[in-house]
Amino acid sequence: MKIYPPLGITGRLLPGIVIGEAVISIEYSHRADSWQYYRWFIDLNCQHFQGDNLVTTVSVSSLQEGLRHLLHFLGAFAKAHQYWKSNPSSPKPDNVTLFPVGLADWAVENAEEIAMLESTLMDKILIEE
Repeated sequence: MKIYPPLGITGRLLPGIVIGEAVISIEYSHRADSWQYYRWFIDLNCQHFQGDNLVTTVSVSSLQEGLRHLLHFLGAFAKAHQYWKSNPSSPKPDNVTLFPVGLADWAVENAEEIAMLESTLMDKILIEE
């Protein structure tokens, strides 16, 4: 496997990226039918968040594709929290529950970088498997 900047190998010895104070790592979890599941980790200061619920329905999915999807959902999570903060009397948007609430402030603060990196992952091959 070859990994190109801005990606790298994280302290978990997995492909990932640093955004702000968070280190994001990803690996394959399991495959069911034509669905690829990924396990993700976000290490933010002394807090550790993880999940294995990220899935792509693309028949040939890569770690780069999984990371791009993770960043896409983090961006949606950030936008939902930003909207909810600006409109506290409105109904709670569905996307505010995509990730643990402990990631909300970080995601909002880093929304632009998350979007930029998602776009970069769409345009360039940064993980060769």
